Amino acid sequence: MATFMQWVHVMAAVVVVGGLGFLILILIPSLEVLNTEQRETLSRAMAGRFRWTSWSAITLLLLSGVYNTRYYFREVPWGRAWEFLALKIGLSFILFAIVLGLSIPFRLYEPLGTRRRQWLLAAFVLGVIVVLISAYLRRG
Repeated sequence: MATFMQWVHVMAAVVVVGGLGFLILILIPSLEVLNTEQRETLSRAMAGRFRWTSWSAITLLLLSGVYNTRYYFREVPWGRAWEFLALKIGLSFILFAIVLGLSIPFRLYEPLGTRRRQWLLAAFVLGVIVVLISAYLRRG
């Protein structure tokens, strides 16, 4: 079961970070070749699909993360590994908040949408940092 949960965790992270990378590095810059109406139509269609994909992946990350932490860190004494794990979890929650804030279609979150590109870039950078911390933790 532990290996399966690791796979679930890694694949969900790949979906979220890879999706953010695709959006910020490929899709958004490519939208410039479309006219305004096409751009808005594609953006709406893409946002709906990304919303459910990212929310599903975040749910899997939370569930598998709790399992993996309990399984792999139960016997580990407090120290450097726990400090990096705490940092990883904190950055992950900030990343989740950005992704959810950008994908929830409520007026409350509209200010995030006005600076969508900057928030997506911030989320992508956070995702890369979390992946790097994860790689460090797996080596230790």
